[in-house]
Amino acid sequence: MNEITAPEARLDAVVKELLQERGQLLSAFCTLAGMDEKTAIEARRRLLQRFCQLLMDYASLWQFELQPLILESGQRNAAAREALRQLQPRILGADEVALEFNDRYEASDPAQGLARLEQHLSALGERLAERFDAEDRILAQV
Repeated sequence: MNEITAPEARLDAVVKELLQERGQLLSAFCTLAGMDEKTAIEARRRLLQRFCQLLMDYASLWQFELQPLILESGQRNAAAREALRQLQPRILGADEVALEFNDRYEASDPAQGLARLEQHLSALGERLAERFDAEDRILAQV
C-alpha cells in the first residue's frame, strides 16, 4: 500500500500553490504587456506594483518552500534533486532578471520610466519561459 507521508503531502501542496501562483503571474504579465499609453497613470502604477509583488512571491515560493522540500525529500525524489542541481542555474538567472525588473519598476513613477517597459517585459518574459521550463522538468521528477 502506498501511503502518502506528511512531507510528500506538503510537497504536493506547495507544487499546487506554485502552479496557481504561476497562473496569476502569467495573467498579470499579459495584462501588463497589453497596457498602452491610454491606460491611466494610477492604473499603470497599481498594475506594475501588483505584478512586481506576484513576481517576488513566486520566486520566494520556489526558493524558500519548494526547493528545500525537494532537497530534503527522501531517496524517492533523487531524480528531482539531480534535475534541480542541473537546472538551478537557469532558475537563478531568471531570478536575477526578475529582481532587476522589480527594482526598476516596483516603486517607479509610471508617468516616467515606462518608455523601455515593453523591452524589459520582453526580456523578463523570455527568462520566465526558461524558468518555467526548468521548473517543469524538475517537477516532472517529483
